[in-house]
Amino acid sequence: MSKDKRKINLQDYGPVSSFSTSIISGLLVGLLVQNFIGFEPYTVIFFIFIGFYDGFRRMWKISKKLEQE
Repeated sequence: MSKDKRKINLQDYGPVSSFSTSIISGLLVGLLVQNFIGFEPYTVIFFIFIGFYDGFRRMWKISKKLEQE
């Protein structure tokens, strides 16, 4: 294999990492709010859904940007 094929382009992983960090950050915020307020599963579920929404919104923006190029 040539050296060009072995290189990992981190920009290719940008959309995936953006989506996963949105979900993980929603989970962490939900757990923090749960510890302070005390609603057992509701805050975590709510913030995970917000993380999914944000992840899909970011993926949509990235796909639109790639489509224009």
